[in-house]
Amino acid sequence: MKTRLIMTVAALILLAVSPSWSTPNTTTTETFDGTVEEASWRVAEFDAIAPTGGNPGAYLRVDGLDSAIPRIFTFGTLAQNFLGDYRSKAVTGLGVDVKLFAIDFTAQGRPVSLVLSSDMGTPEDTSDDCDAWLVGQKTVPRPGAAWKRFNFKVASQSTTLPHGWVLVGNGGIDICGDLTPDEAWNRVITDVDRASFQFGEPDFFYIFQVWSLGFDNARISQSTHAAPPTLTPTE
Repeated sequence: MKTRLIMTVAALILLAVSPSWSTPNTTTTETFDGTVEEASWRVAEFDAIAPTGGNPGAYLRVDGLDSAIPRIFTFGTLAQNFLGDYRSKAVTGLGVDVKLFAIDFTAQGRPVSLVLSSDMGTPEDTSDDCDAWLVGQKTVPRPGAAWKRFNFKVASQSTTLPHGWVLVGNGGIDICGDLTPDEAWNRVITDVDRASFQFGEPDFFYIFQVWSLGFDNARISQSTHAAPPTLTPTE
């Protein structure tokens, strides 16, 4: 699957008492220009590459998806550019573009969240797996609306759980084994085994609906030097 590397210079200005700083970024983007078998992000076994109509060009499309919480997630060996030790990679953010073609009922007011998942170094044991969620402020687009871009900042250099992040383990909300929130955050951010964007948040119940969705430009940005360790992530 073809991806493109984009060099950008982003000036992040923090107001009030926070310092100002700028961070040059390298962005890796999945453009879905190849076959679905080559895609580094997937939605379901029956998703497909649509050659036109994306943002722009080709995009990943799924129709007839019966799901309470649709998600697009990293898939296969080609997804390694989007995974690993985010701290050593100086990851500053992830994003994706979304289009909603049709839905059974409604997705009005539903947020899109970024989820970073770690097997905690034990891939054969799922009991200690841990997820770190950041619920976005933007909501799922209306059916038939234009493509909508979602960007999430990731404070990979922070050694404490950043504001807005929620930890979810197999034991339930805010539980990742016997680790403290800061310990769990450091384990996840230095060993991300799966990344996903999900239509919802971790402590909400959603009904099953049938969705037709499009996804494009799944991306990850990395700083060319380490970011300040106390950056607070906001969408």
